[in-house]
Amino acid sequence: MRKVRAVLSLAAVCVLALALAGGAQACVCADAPLAERLDAADAAVVARLVDVQEGLSQPPVRRYTFDLDQRVKGEIEDPFVVRSPSGTDCDLEVPRNEAVGLLLTRTGSAWFASACSVVAPGRLVAAGGEPRGGVIKVVIGIVILVLVLLWARRRLNRGARPDLPGAPEP
Repeated sequence: MRKVRAVLSLAAVCVLALALAGGAQACVCADAPLAERLDAADAAVVARLVDVQEGLSQPPVRRYTFDLDQRVKGEIEDPFVVRSPSGTDCDLEVPRNEAVGLLLTRTGSAWFASACSVVAPGRLVAAGGEPRGGVIKVVIGIVILVLVLLWARRRLNRGARPDLPGAPEP
């Protein structure tokens, strides 16, 4: 009987502790496709973290300095500084000297990012990067077309046809 009371008392204490515990805190990010998040951002870049400075302001803010690898959207200088909350569940946490995709928001004269701003660099470039080499591809295509047309015209003017076995006579 004594063991049953002890077990019931322990169970009651556990249930009471769980009932009085506060809700779990977590950073809640928008569940939207990358294309929509990219459209909503003021700038999007692939960059590498080079320095972090703890701010002394209220509310606490960290300043991250990044070297720019590639612009995907917006005008942003190289290097650039991003501000992020400090001491929250949405702190920006990125590894040093590794390429990372960032969706940035402009707040006044500063760039702002949070944990929700981090995306895979490859997906970011694929979603928002402009196709490269469009002009050169068109020029190469035109050159090939001109060469084929010149070759066909030359063959037509010479009237020479290859003598292939089984081919009809002209």
